[in-house]
Amino acid sequence: MQQPKAYLKNSILIIVAFCSIFYSRIAATTTHFALLNLLHFAIIPVVCAIALFTTRTKDSKQISLCLSLLGGLLGLFSVTIASALWNDAGLINAIVSFMMLGEPFMFLLAFSCIPLTIKSFITIRNFLYYSVLINFLLAAAQKPLIDSGQLSAGGPIDQGGFNGTDGCGGVFFLSGAGNYVSATVSFAFAVYFFNQKTVPLWIRIVVAIAAVWHLLFSDSKQLVLAYGVACLLLILVSSKDVGKTLKLLIGLLLVGFIGVWCAQNVEAFKPYTAWARPELYGSDGLAWYAKFYSIRSILSHYESPLNWLLGLGPGHTVSRLGAWFLRDYPDLLGPLGSTTTPIGQQSMDFVAGFWLTSGSSIFSPIFGWAGIWGDLGVLGLGAYLYLGYLVWRYFGLDDTLKVTLLSVFVIGCIFTQMEEPGYMISMAFLLGLPWQERRLRKEAAETLEVSPDSIQVERLNV
Repeated sequence: MQQPKAYLKNSILIIVAFCSIFYSRIAATTTHFALLNLLHFAIIPVVCAIALFTTRTKDSKQISLCLSLLGGLLGLFSVTIASALWNDAGLINAIVSFMMLGEPFMFLLAFSCIPLTIKSFITIRNFLYYSVLINFLLAAAQKPLIDSGQLSAGGPIDQGGFNGTDGCGGVFFLSGAGNYVSATVSFAFAVYFFNQKTVPLWIRIVVAIAAVWHLLFSDSKQLVLAYGVACLLLILVSSKDVGKTLKLLIGLLLVGFIGVWCAQNVEAFKPYTAWARPELYGSDGLAWYAKFYSIRSILSHYESPLNWLLGLGPGHTVSRLGAWFLRDYPDLLGPLGSTTTPIGQQSMDFVAGFWLTSGSSIFSPIFGWAGIWGDLGVLGLGAYLYLGYLVWRYFGLDDTLKVTLLSVFVIGCIFTQMEEPGYMISMAFLLGLPWQERRLRKEAAETLEVSPDSIQVERLNV
């Protein structure tokens, strides 16, 4: 009778780890205590360690997954330390850089090594559902409150100069890209939730409509591009299956035609025509000049062939750490020996001073893949891609999950969300839940001697 208690304890740890990231931003904003936004850097590794040392799983697949993720994290950590040593970067730079990139994989590692009971699985799943709902409701309320001035008219919470569109960050209030992250969480959840066949169709449709509305009122145009390109990539990787390829292609074309019609005829969709300027994308187009500004700047600072392998050091280029984090927490990180270079600030100045980049983050030279490569070089990029491959291999269980994974890859080409803890922990949660659900179904199917597809976790809990 003691084993289920251990499971429940670990399931609570998963919830604590999730909350330490998902709710940290709004907790720091409402209490005016900025350090609340940094506690997850300590909580996530502790939760991961506790989960690893207390698990009693004998499942060979779980063990193999855990060992693979551990190996990938060790590789990323080794490259980060090597890059910091070679480039004379501060140790605190290396630690924060590794945590920003490695946290979602640590969370998945902790999540996947726990042999959850059905009861604890449902508890965790429902907690995610309520958290997504809270994020959506807060964002929907914040927009009219900010636009009407009620969040800045002498109240305890100030919108920080953002208008209702940029400021409606939900639980990510208040941060520079909070509206994008908040809308992405809603949209990714809607994609996941629509595949939950045990839920009535009308509820799934309502959730999908709410997510689209969230996308519109937050003006998160990049999300449409990310998922559209992700669908195209999924079609390419599924090309061996002709039937699936045709189904995906027809669905994408249908959605595309509807989107084009809406952009031309529905006022709410008119902002999406801003990208439809062919002159920006020629060989000498301004789009490429803007997007690759940071790449050119990074290359101009190379002093050795080892820079290709190890980059310019964690936090020394256009990662989230280099562009924002070191600037936002100088009083905390400075005494700990943090180091910087001009590259991040120069790129920020370029973004603010150029009409194309200041108008849309699509053209921003500060984006995830450039930051990882710039900071950690080809070896760091390879270590991160290997971790991504492991997630694709073990957690990409169906097309909806694969599309979400590919959307993360595409968003990494747009902005720095891959280093945004709230966004990545949400994606990790959405990927970990189906993995645990499939494991529970297989266990029940072996006991009942039926097909796993015929098992409904909710009924097993009765």
